[in-house]
Amino acid sequence: MGFPKETLKIYFAYLKDLCNIAKGITKQGCVTMAIYAISISKGGVGKTTSGVHIIDEINPDVVFDLDLHNSLSVINRLRPDDKKWPIVTVSDKAELLAHLKKVDEEGKTAVIDCGGFDADINRVAIAVADVIIVPANDDVTEQIGLATFDTVLAEISKQTGRDIQAHVLMCKTQPNQKHFPDMDDTMKKVQHMTLLNGRLSYRKGRYGFTDSLRKGMGVTQIKHGRSSQAGREVIELVKELRALAES
Repeated sequence: MGFPKETLKIYFAYLKDLCNIAKGITKQGCVTMAIYAISISKGGVGKTTSGVHIIDEINPDVVFDLDLHNSLSVINRLRPDDKKWPIVTVSDKAELLAHLKKVDEEGKTAVIDCGGFDADINRVAIAVADVIIVPANDDVTEQIGLATFDTVLAEISKQTGRDIQAHVLMCKTQPNQKHFPDMDDTMKKVQHMTLLNGRLSYRKGRYGFTDSLRKGMGVTQIKHGRSSQAGREVIELVKELRALAES
Protein backbone atom coordinates (compact mmCIF):
# COMPACT_ATOMS: atom_id res chain seq x y z
CA MET A 1 0.00 0.00 0.00
CA GLY A 2 1.43 3.39 -0.94
CA PHE A 3 1.27 6.39 1.38
CA PRO A 4 1.80 10.03 0.41
CA LYS A 5 5.19 11.29 1.58
CA GLU A 6 5.19 14.99 0.80
CA THR A 7 4.08 16.53 4.07
CA LEU A 8 2.41 15.66 7.35
CA LYS A 9 -0.65 17.59 6.12
CA ILE A 10 -1.20 14.96 3.45
CA TYR A 11 -0.83 12.22 6.04
CA PHE A 12 -3.56 13.78 8.13
CA ALA A 13 -5.84 13.98 5.09
CA TYR A 14 -5.48 10.21 4.84
CA LEU A 15 -5.93 9.91 8.61
CA LYS A 16 -9.38 11.49 8.49
CA ASP A 17 -10.69 8.34 6.83
CA LEU A 18 -8.67 6.01 9.03
CA CYS A 19 -9.81 7.84 12.17
CA ASN A 20 -13.44 7.34 11.21
CA ILE A 21 -12.78 3.61 11.04
CA ALA A 22 -10.76 3.47 14.25
CA LYS A 23 -13.28 5.62 16.12
CA GLY A 24 -15.94 3.00 15.67
CA ILE A 25 -15.90 -0.27 17.58
CA THR A 26 -15.12 -3.29 15.42
CA LYS A 27 -16.01 -6.68 16.88
CA GLN A 28 -14.66 -10.08 15.93
CA GLY A 29 -16.68 -12.53 18.04
CA CYS A 30 -16.54 -11.14 21.58
CA VAL A 31 -13.37 -9.10 21.14
CA THR A 32 -13.65 -5.32 21.05
CA MET A 33 -11.07 -3.64 18.87
CA ALA A 34 -9.37 -0.60 20.39
CA ILE A 35 -6.20 1.41 19.95
CA TYR A 36 -4.69 2.87 23.12
CA ALA A 37 -1.89 5.44 22.92
CA ILE A 38 0.27 6.36 25.92
CA SER A 39 1.74 9.77 25.17
CA ILE A 40 3.12 12.98 26.66
CA SER A 41 5.52 15.46 25.09
CA LYS A 42 8.09 15.23 27.89
CA GLY A 43 10.02 12.48 29.61
CA GLY A 44 10.36 11.44 33.24
CA VAL A 45 6.66 11.31 34.06
CA GLY A 46 6.35 7.55 34.55
CA LYS A 47 5.14 6.75 31.03
CA THR A 48 7.12 3.54 30.62
CA THR A 49 6.42 2.24 34.14
CA SER A 50 2.71 2.96 33.77
CA GLY A 51 2.76 1.42 30.31
CA VAL A 52 4.08 -1.91 31.57
CA HIS A 53 1.25 -2.32 34.07
CA ILE A 54 -1.42 -1.12 31.65
CA ILE A 55 -0.22 -3.40 28.85
CA ASP A 56 -0.11 -6.48 31.06
CA GLU A 57 -3.69 -5.90 32.20
CA ILE A 58 -5.09 -4.97 28.78
CA ASN A 59 -3.25 -7.89 27.13
CA PRO A 60 -3.30 -6.37 23.62
CA ASP A 61 -2.71 -8.27 20.40
CA VAL A 62 0.21 -6.01 19.54
CA VAL A 63 2.34 -3.32 21.20
CA PHE A 64 3.93 -0.59 19.09
CA ASP A 65 7.12 0.87 20.55
CA LEU A 66 7.79 4.36 19.16
CA ASP A 67 10.08 5.52 21.98
CA LEU A 68 13.59 6.59 20.96
CA HIS A 69 15.05 4.47 23.76
CA ASN A 70 12.75 1.51 22.97
CA SER A 71 12.21 1.14 26.71
CA LEU A 72 9.34 -1.35 26.40
CA SER A 73 11.38 -3.49 24.03
CA VAL A 74 14.22 -3.57 26.56
CA ILE A 75 11.83 -4.49 29.39
CA ASN A 76 10.31 -7.19 27.20
CA ARG A 77 13.66 -9.00 27.16
CA LEU A 78 13.37 -9.46 30.93
CA ARG A 79 10.07 -11.30 30.64
CA PRO A 80 9.81 -15.12 30.54
CA ASP A 81 9.81 -16.53 27.02
CA ASP A 82 6.19 -17.62 27.27
CA LYS A 83 5.08 -14.16 28.39
CA LYS A 84 6.81 -11.94 25.83
CA TRP A 85 4.71 -9.11 24.46
CA PRO A 86 4.14 -9.02 20.68
CA ILE A 87 6.16 -5.81 20.24
CA VAL A 88 6.72 -4.03 16.94
CA THR A 89 9.31 -1.25 16.89
CA VAL A 90 8.31 1.49 14.47
CA SER A 91 10.09 4.72 13.52
CA ASP A 92 8.33 5.63 10.26
CA LYS A 93 4.90 7.27 9.89
CA ALA A 94 3.86 5.32 6.82
CA GLU A 95 4.90 2.02 8.40
CA LEU A 96 2.88 2.82 11.53
CA LEU A 97 -0.20 3.67 9.47
CA ALA A 98 0.11 0.41 7.54
CA HIS A 99 0.33 -1.56 10.81
CA LEU A 100 -2.63 0.28 12.34
CA LYS A 101 -4.77 -0.23 9.24
CA LYS A 102 -4.10 -3.97 9.52
CA VAL A 103 -4.94 -3.91 13.23
CA ASP A 104 -8.24 -2.23 12.40
CA GLU A 105 -9.09 -4.61 9.57
CA GLU A 106 -8.40 -7.64 11.77
CA GLY A 107 -10.37 -6.27 14.72
CA LYS A 108 -7.42 -6.41 17.08
CA THR A 109 -6.41 -4.37 20.11
CA ALA A 110 -3.17 -2.38 20.16
CA VAL A 111 -1.23 -0.28 22.65
CA ILE A 112 1.12 2.39 21.29
CA ASP A 113 3.95 3.64 23.49
CA CYS A 114 4.72 7.07 22.07
CA GLY A 115 8.05 8.70 22.79
CA GLY A 116 8.33 11.37 25.46
CA PHE A 117 8.70 14.07 22.82
CA ASP A 118 6.67 15.81 20.12
CA ALA A 119 7.22 14.20 16.72
CA ASP A 120 5.16 13.55 13.60
CA ILE A 121 4.96 9.79 14.22
CA ASN A 122 3.60 10.37 17.72
CA ARG A 123 1.00 12.77 16.33
CA VAL A 124 -0.12 10.08 13.91
CA ALA A 125 -0.54 7.64 16.82
CA ILE A 126 -2.55 10.21 18.77
CA ALA A 127 -4.75 10.94 15.75
CA VAL A 128 -5.88 7.33 15.32
CA ALA A 129 -6.10 6.25 18.97
CA ASP A 130 -9.45 5.46 20.57
CA VAL A 131 -8.06 6.27 24.01
CA ILE A 132 -5.10 8.60 24.65
CA ILE A 133 -3.49 8.14 28.07
CA VAL A 134 -1.36 11.01 29.38
CA PRO A 135 0.72 10.11 32.48
CA ALA A 136 1.40 13.09 34.77
CA ASN A 137 1.57 14.17 38.40
CA ASP A 138 0.93 17.32 40.40
CA ASP A 139 4.42 18.86 40.05
CA VAL A 140 4.66 22.35 38.57
CA THR A 141 6.86 21.13 35.71
CA GLU A 142 4.24 18.52 34.85
CA GLN A 143 1.55 21.18 34.64
CA ILE A 144 3.68 23.10 32.15
CA GLY A 145 4.09 19.90 30.14
CA LEU A 146 0.34 19.31 30.11
CA ALA A 147 -0.32 22.85 28.89
CA THR A 148 2.14 22.27 26.04
CA PHE A 149 0.59 18.93 25.19
CA ASP A 150 -2.87 20.51 25.12
CA THR A 151 -1.59 22.80 22.37
CA VAL A 152 -0.37 19.75 20.44
CA LEU A 153 -3.77 18.10 20.81
CA ALA A 154 -5.45 21.28 19.55
CA GLU A 155 -3.23 21.27 16.46
CA ILE A 156 -3.96 17.60 15.74
CA SER A 157 -7.68 18.23 16.22
CA LYS A 158 -7.57 21.02 13.66
CA GLN A 159 -5.57 18.92 11.18
CA THR A 160 -7.86 15.89 11.42
CA GLY A 161 -11.14 17.75 11.78
CA ARG A 162 -11.91 15.87 15.02
CA ASP A 163 -12.12 17.06 18.61
CA ILE A 164 -9.41 14.87 20.10
CA GLN A 165 -9.67 14.35 23.84
CA ALA A 166 -6.91 12.79 25.94
CA HIS A 167 -7.16 11.39 29.46
CA VAL A 168 -4.66 12.36 32.15
CA LEU A 169 -3.43 9.56 34.39
CA MET A 170 -2.15 10.63 37.77
CA CYS A 171 0.92 8.54 38.61
CA LYS A 172 3.87 8.64 41.00
CA THR A 173 1.67 10.39 43.58
CA GLN A 174 1.47 9.59 47.29
CA PRO A 175 -1.14 6.86 47.94
CA ASN A 176 -2.83 8.80 50.73
CA GLN A 177 -3.02 12.09 48.84
CA LYS A 178 -6.61 12.95 47.97
CA HIS A 179 -6.43 16.51 46.67
CA PHE A 180 -4.36 17.83 43.77
CA PRO A 181 -5.02 21.59 43.55
CA ASP A 182 -2.44 22.31 40.83
CA MET A 183 -3.82 19.52 38.65
CA ASP A 184 -7.38 20.66 39.25
CA ASP A 185 -6.40 24.18 38.18
CA THR A 186 -4.72 22.87 35.03
CA MET A 187 -7.74 20.75 34.10
CA LYS A 188 -9.91 23.87 34.23
CA LYS A 189 -7.64 25.59 31.69
CA VAL A 190 -7.00 22.87 29.10
CA GLN A 191 -9.44 22.15 26.26
CA HIS A 192 -8.43 18.68 25.13
CA MET A 193 -7.80 16.74 28.33
CA THR A 194 -9.81 15.34 31.21
CA LEU A 195 -8.65 13.62 34.39
CA LEU A 196 -9.10 9.88 34.79
CA ASN A 197 -10.67 8.63 38.02
CA GLY A 198 -8.10 5.85 38.26
CA ARG A 199 -4.48 6.51 39.15
CA LEU A 200 -1.22 4.66 39.80
CA SER A 201 0.21 5.82 43.11
CA TYR A 202 3.84 5.76 44.14
CA ARG A 203 4.13 2.37 45.84
CA LYS A 204 7.32 0.57 46.83
CA GLY A 205 8.15 -2.93 47.97
CA ARG A 206 7.24 -6.32 46.57
CA TYR A 207 3.87 -5.11 45.33
CA GLY A 208 5.00 -1.67 44.24
CA PHE A 209 4.99 -0.38 40.69
CA THR A 210 8.75 -0.70 40.15
CA ASP A 211 9.87 -3.96 41.77
CA SER A 212 7.91 -6.18 39.39
CA LEU A 213 9.66 -4.46 36.47
CA ARG A 214 12.89 -6.24 37.40
CA LYS A 215 11.42 -9.26 35.66
CA GLY A 216 9.60 -7.17 33.09
CA MET A 217 6.20 -7.89 34.60
CA GLY A 218 3.22 -5.76 35.50
CA VAL A 219 2.11 -6.01 39.11
CA THR A 220 -1.13 -7.82 38.23
CA GLN A 221 0.89 -10.64 36.66
CA ILE A 222 3.00 -11.57 39.69
CA LYS A 223 1.88 -13.95 42.44
CA HIS A 224 -0.76 -12.31 44.65
CA GLY A 225 -0.20 -9.07 42.74
CA ARG A 226 -3.81 -8.69 41.61
CA SER A 227 -5.05 -8.55 45.20
CA SER A 228 -2.43 -5.99 46.28
CA GLN A 229 -3.27 -2.28 46.54
CA ALA A 230 -1.20 -1.57 43.44
CA GLY A 231 -2.84 -4.43 41.56
CA ARG A 232 -6.31 -3.18 42.40
CA GLU A 233 -5.38 0.29 41.14
CA VAL A 234 -4.27 -1.18 37.81
CA ILE A 235 -7.40 -3.30 37.47
CA GLU A 236 -9.72 -0.37 38.16
CA LEU A 237 -7.76 1.87 35.80
CA VAL A 238 -7.96 -0.58 32.91
CA LYS A 239 -11.69 -1.07 33.49
CA GLU A 240 -12.06 2.69 33.09
CA LEU A 241 -9.91 2.72 29.94
CA ARG A 242 -11.92 -0.09 28.37
CA ALA A 243 -15.15 1.72 29.14
CA LEU A 244 -13.78 4.80 27.38
CA ALA A 245 -12.83 2.71 24.35
CA GLU A 246 -16.38 1.38 24.15
CA SER A 247 -18.11 4.73 24.63
